Amino acid sequence: MIHQYEGKATYNGERLYLDKTELIEAGFLPGVRFSTRTDDTLIELSISETGNNRVSQKQRKDKVIPIIDKAGLDIREALVDCKHIIVTIHSGRVTIKGVKSTADQLKKELASNKSDKRTELTTISFCAGAGVSSSALVAAGFKEVAAVEYNPKEGAESKFSDIYMKNHSDTIMFNLPMQHLKANDLPPADVWVATLDCSDYSKASNGSKKTFGTIHLFMHLMRLYWERDEKDRPLAILLENVSEFEKVAGTSLELCLLEEGFNVQMAKLNSLDFGSRTKRERFFMVATIFEGFTFPEGEGRATDSIHDSGVLRVEDLKWVTAEDHGTLKYFLERQAKGITHNHFMTLFDITKNSSIGTITKSHHKIQPENWIKHAYNSELYAYLNGEQVKAIHGLDPDFYAGDSNKLIVESIGQSVCFKTFKSIALKLRTFLEHKINNCKRIAVSESSTFNVEATGQLTMF
Repeated sequence: MIHQYEGKATYNGERLYLDKTELIEAGFLPGVRFSTRTDDTLIELSISETGNNRVSQKQRKDKVIPIIDKAGLDIREALVDCKHIIVTIHSGRVTIKGVKSTADQLKKELASNKSDKRTELTTISFCAGAGVSSSALVAAGFKEVAAVEYNPKEGAESKFSDIYMKNHSDTIMFNLPMQHLKANDLPPADVWVATLDCSDYSKASNGSKKTFGTIHLFMHLMRLYWERDEKDRPLAILLENVSEFEKVAGTSLELCLLEEGFNVQMAKLNSLDFGSRTKRERFFMVATIFEGFTFPEGEGRATDSIHDSGVLRVEDLKWVTAEDHGTLKYFLERQAKGITHNHFMTLFDITKNSSIGTITKSHHKIQPENWIKHAYNSELYAYLNGEQVKAIHGLDPDFYAGDSNKLIVESIGQSVCFKTFKSIALKLRTFLEHKINNCKRIAVSESSTFNVEATGQLTMF
């Protein structure tokens, strides 16, 4: 006998045993008759003198234990495809509730709303930063309805959320830590986008102590997900982070979402493969209720130089000598001595190079990465200002990233690669629209032809 109170249905939902001493207290004594009633995924067993089912009188180990064994077609249909069951024993009554996966319930909800005409798929962004990823979503055809952004640095909690709102003024902004957020505060959205803070995973983390750490944020993402009713959960989750994120957080999220019936795809993508002029390799995860999503193939790496492409021209740069710039002189002298430590100068020639290295949020401190060397004058160097960083990233010149050069570079440096994210978002939007429309077409077709005759009886022994 299988003891089953709250767990997985046996035989893939086609057979269920209730073998519990609590049934005796509820009146389900051996030999007592009871009737059955099913309603969707709910089954009710009620003691009834005229019931056509009888509790088993089988003995086990010299002890009589009532056994309710369902095998009727109506009960089988009620529990088919249910991932879990919840059994509640009342006085004179037993209810069995079949629980389907979130994915199955969302598909059913989509199919039942045949008149639902979606003009736009909606998103909520978590750790939205200054809104670079949100702008990529909008450019791909999504509508951002809400965002969560909180900077843990004391006195700068709204540092990036204020910038975000300049670009997305019609979006609801939650400027508070994710651990303080309640699921019911969030509006419904088709896609949750999580560009979670990477500082606790990144190799470049400075290890600084913060009141609100970031390593736990993926757990709060799932907490918010589980707090919502199944019908209000997203159809898809798009996540981006540094490569190191996959080892623990990525694997844990995958297991959680697979259990909910989602299909999960993961990839590590290099921004250079999507035509970007700056290198950024990141971990991506897309989980959807539908099967078949694949990440977009890269459009190919640019081969022409940054200068020849017109993205950034030599005459756009401000050229200085080591004597003009103390920090530059310091790093050049260190490099001449073979000292690298954490600060190794990376020099690029935009008349020859098609891309530069990774522009990080620390670049505003005039760190040695991403310095541009002059094409033919070895004494001249330049570093990128905020507007030039926008051009390198492929951002619209009108995208607001802050009022100072320092803030612009930091806002973009802590964000995703715009080109890569837009490519993934566009592929996801097209995929979801196709699947949603197909789901509705199938539902309309089935509703016009579906006719079921189901009879069944509870088999007792």
